[in-house]
Amino acid sequence: MAFMSKAVLLALVVAWGASFYQIYLKDLLVVTFGVGRVMQDIDEFPYSCRRVEHPRLEACEDIWLDDKGRTLYAACAGTSGRMAWNQAMNQVNVTGRRVGGSELIALDIDNPGADGLFNLRSIKPTGNYRGATGNMDLDLLGFDALTLDDDTIQFYFVNQRPPVGPSNDIIDAFKTGDNSTIEVFEMKRDQETMHYTRTVFSSEIWTPNRVAALGDGSGAFLVTNDHSVKLGLRREFDYFIGGGNVAYCSGTGPCHSAYSGNEVDESTLKPTATPDSPSYMPYLKQALSFIIPRPNLKFPNGLTRGLDGLYYVPSAIDGQVRVFALEPQNNNTLRLIDTIHVGMPLDNISPDANGDLYVPGFPSLAQTGKSFSDPYNEISPVTIWRIRKTGDQGTRSGEYRVEKVIEDKESKVLSGSTTVRHDVKTGRLFVSAAVHPFIVVCEPRE
Repeated sequence: MAFMSKAVLLALVVAWGASFYQIYLKDLLVVTFGVGRVMQDIDEFPYSCRRVEHPRLEACEDIWLDDKGRTLYAACAGTSGRMAWNQAMNQVNVTGRRVGGSELIALDIDNPGADGLFNLRSIKPTGNYRGATGNMDLDLLGFDALTLDDDTIQFYFVNQRPPVGPSNDIIDAFKTGDNSTIEVFEMKRDQETMHYTRTVFSSEIWTPNRVAALGDGSGAFLVTNDHSVKLGLRREFDYFIGGGNVAYCSGTGPCHSAYSGNEVDESTLKPTATPDSPSYMPYLKQALSFIIPRPNLKFPNGLTRGLDGLYYVPSAIDGQVRVFALEPQNNNTLRLIDTIHVGMPLDNISPDANGDLYVPGFPSLAQTGKSFSDPYNEISPVTIWRIRKTGDQGTRSGEYRVEKVIEDKESKVLSGSTTVRHDVKTGRLFVSAAVHPFIVVCEPRE
């Protein structure tokens, strides 16, 4: 009987170990790091892509397309500046920030001009805004924008302010991390200034990545914190056990956690299988969830509000896009209603005018890491995905079709891409990169 008990125990341990590998380690190796992934050449896709290079178009982490105004807005920090100062990538060398901070650059997408720079110009902050040391500097990362009326655009910026001491002098960020805030500005179309409206500072905003404005007239927004903490050992475990969350901030300032990933949601307990997983896997995951703690969100990246009113949160680790409904009746928390399996680390997700979602992925995360550290000499392969809702855009949930739009395994043109904007009118793709010194324009071939 003792022998039988040991045999049963050993069998259970082996089964648990195999299941742990299948569910957790395999995803880390195959999905996150792309072990065995086969990539395609950019020439296989029906686009002609070119880089647009200019010192002021370096390290444009995020872009937003004003479809009606035919203007692309880019938040650019300069490549050397971004490599030194970017809390999201654990780069906290304050002295390496670009002099004058970041710029919001505007490009007229239908008028490339003789130089091919689309009438490049800077949108300057005005009003009572003050940066960390009392100047007008911004340190931009992700952002969102709303069209308030025919003439007015409202911007919500992640501002990675450097930390300052009691005398307003910059202090060592290696000890404290940055001092991020959300800044709200408004501008009139065709103007080259934006007027400061308000600053949101909260302990619930610690590693903000991108903002999604609610667009309901209240001034409220959601923001992803992409890591569990600003600095320290706990942050290093985010790959495995998750970290970060989505926070809700009201129009009057108070913020709170809206979703972190370890919530029990009855609507998500139904086992669902992915196309390439064994049929028993959802049930095994469900059984193991009673033994292994539910992980938090893993690097929740640049979220967005879809045209259907739902919120889409991509992961830079597990290759999934989580779909949420905001529940005002439940203290403005998020309810997970769907999960879209893309299968590789993802960055900022963005809707086009039709409601389709575009998101860049990193098919080789290890190579991407090298490239982010040395963007001039190392390549970072890129995949651009389109996620299309197969049901009515007005429905609250439904099936999604995931399609590869472009892939550039050798980084002939695309490298380290973090945001994609699709212009429905012309079919063009505008692609920016957090660190790399260019943006990319892809024209559909005839």
